[in-house]
Amino acid sequence: MNEQNKIEKSERTLSRGIRSWHVSLIALGGIIGSCYFLGLGLTFSEMGAGAVLISYIVAGIVIYGVMQSFAELLVNIPRRGSFVSYTREFMGDTASTGIGWAFWVNWIFYIPSEALATAVFMDYFVTLPFENEAWSVFVWGILALALLTAVNLYQVKWFGHIESVMAIIKILAIVVFVICAVCIWLGFIGGDLHPYTEAGGFIGSQIILGGEGSIVEKLFPAGGMIIITYMIWTLVNFQGSEIVGLSAAETQDPAKNVPAACKKVAVRIIAIYLIPVFMLTLIVPYAEAGLDESIFAFALAKYGLNWAAGIFTFVTLVAAFSCANSGFYGTVRALYGLSVEGMAPKFLSRLNVFNVPHNATVFTIIPCWLVFLLGFMVEQLGMLGEGGNTLYATLLGLSGFTGTLCWVGICWAQCIFRKKLKQRGYDPNECLTVKAQLFPGLAYFAIIVQIAAMILCIFEDLLVFATAMFFIIMPMVVYVIQKKRGKIRTEFTLGADEVKFDEKFPDKTK
Repeated sequence: MNEQNKIEKSERTLSRGIRSWHVSLIALGGIIGSCYFLGLGLTFSEMGAGAVLISYIVAGIVIYGVMQSFAELLVNIPRRGSFVSYTREFMGDTASTGIGWAFWVNWIFYIPSEALATAVFMDYFVTLPFENEAWSVFVWGILALALLTAVNLYQVKWFGHIESVMAIIKILAIVVFVICAVCIWLGFIGGDLHPYTEAGGFIGSQIILGGEGSIVEKLFPAGGMIIITYMIWTLVNFQGSEIVGLSAAETQDPAKNVPAACKKVAVRIIAIYLIPVFMLTLIVPYAEAGLDESIFAFALAKYGLNWAAGIFTFVTLVAAFSCANSGFYGTVRALYGLSVEGMAPKFLSRLNVFNVPHNATVFTIIPCWLVFLLGFMVEQLGMLGEGGNTLYATLLGLSGFTGTLCWVGICWAQCIFRKKLKQRGYDPNECLTVKAQLFPGLAYFAIIVQIAAMILCIFEDLLVFATAMFFIIMPMVVYVIQKKRGKIRTEFTLGADEVKFDEKFPDKTK
């Protein structure tokens, strides 16, 4: 902030209602959204077995770097505005405005799509008695949005409870898939029903290396460059990782729980992504994957496990609501952070009796309702079917692009933080409570890969690139204009447990 800005301390701030066991489960389940069960089919079908595996490994390393950077910032400079506060302090007002508002706008479009997905899956189980079946989906969607509103306006501990339960359901589903996939691969399940072997039994490398052409052509049917050009659609599967950081201001004992959750991200990536994806490539040809249904349900049903379709449809329902819930929570906290930092109207940082950002929640949910109603009116209820694949893929791309921009901001802010520490005469090894591992190599690797993925997105999907850039640049332009007009607030209120960089690390060289 500028030196002339007036900073006050306030005792009233976000409630620390998210408990330690919540943090661990939210960290595990936050990255398992409907885009994991549906989007994985898209990336697998487009990239091929070898490319999708390498892509997830690279993305996993990137996310690990992001979470290490985030943990260092969160603990050493505690701020309730989360990544918005850090990008503003270390990257400037204008850049932070673009990053924060783009993150918010993205979820305004994505949350209704997840609510619609929830409605479609609920209608699969219970079709309401309307003459027009579309109204059944509409009612379930309205109920999903109403429940989202209630959960996010009430005490934050209930967000922790609900997300934790849904995380357990999603994690158990992944475990079941891996066990079944191993048994299928070894020939213990499916037997003569194996559609990819003549006599059933052990599948071995018949699927992943089957067909004509060299090994490289089989593993990388679309070429190796697609690993980077399609990285945005891979990274979107990891969205939700930042929820751990966004919830830091409402976490009990954040100095202990947040770093622990961030450090475990490597184990989560291996257990939740690499192992299931690897098993998937062993039992399903990439050419048969797609967006029509959960790739996990499709894979198991291929081997006679038809009961899996119902179970994974239910799990995808849970994942869709969970993704909408966690995304809604995250974008409200980002909007709250923008308001706290003076980059959004002041009324958006007001709290209700439960110390939840009431105005930011209402300001976010209203356009979500409008987008949902608009989507219903233009008959986009088939977004999860064949006719809506392009729409869903575009939404995934937009979410991945803006989410990636947020992660770049986190890493960049942490690098500048380290640079400023040294300029002021501090030794990071001595003055930091929590230090990012493998710095600076891991942080710079994450930044380079993500920026390359965003730039190369222009060759993969120009619409996604152009739309995302519009929502990034437009808020920045508005902010600059308002700043020149003198309409930007220069008085800020920090929580009693918050601290600015200048306050905690005064210049020792002067």
